[in-house]
Amino acid sequence: MISDTHRRLRDATHAHHARLETRIDILNRIATPEGRRELVARFHALHTAAEQALAPFLVGVDGLDFDARRRSGRLAGDLADLGAAPREPSAPIVVGGVGEALGLMYVLEGSTLGGRVIRKQVESCGGDMHGLSFLDPYGAEVGDRWRAFLGVIEAEADVAGLVAGAVAGFAHSERHLCEAGGDD
Repeated sequence: MISDTHRRLRDATHAHHARLETRIDILNRIATPEGRRELVARFHALHTAAEQALAPFLVGVDGLDFDARRRSGRLAGDLADLGAAPREPSAPIVVGGVGEALGLMYVLEGSTLGGRVIRKQVESCGGDMHGLSFLDPYGAEVGDRWRAFLGVIEAEADVAGLVAGAVAGFAHSERHLCEAGGDD
């Protein structure tokens, strides 16, 4: 059963999510070595900027374990595996409070569910996950980690902040992952 808060987030971000999913075209982009390196570098820049913005608000949030949810380190390892250099985000991501931070985190944590689906699609076509470990960082624990995260956002009173942060999170993701400059 989906909570009211989760439903509101999902409904408010549905169009943003669909747009990002279409624009990112991840399966085609990871099909070539160059495309894979570029995309992983863009994900690294996004997560680096997001983690810097989120940490002051989320490090101490009960039940979240923010540090265990960081993916920039894993992405740095993926970049090294691919022989690629990291990109530095050109602009910081600005977050206005805990509610907005959790909304942005909703986008990042939700991508772990999508990453697991992508992993299965790649492997079913005979592809490899070389340099893509960040897509499935929790492995078999992804469902438990997602439910724990939903419990954290359910406790957040600032639902408007959650929605604003999630909408901004999709916009940041689209800008970092899909735009010509990558982090303009």
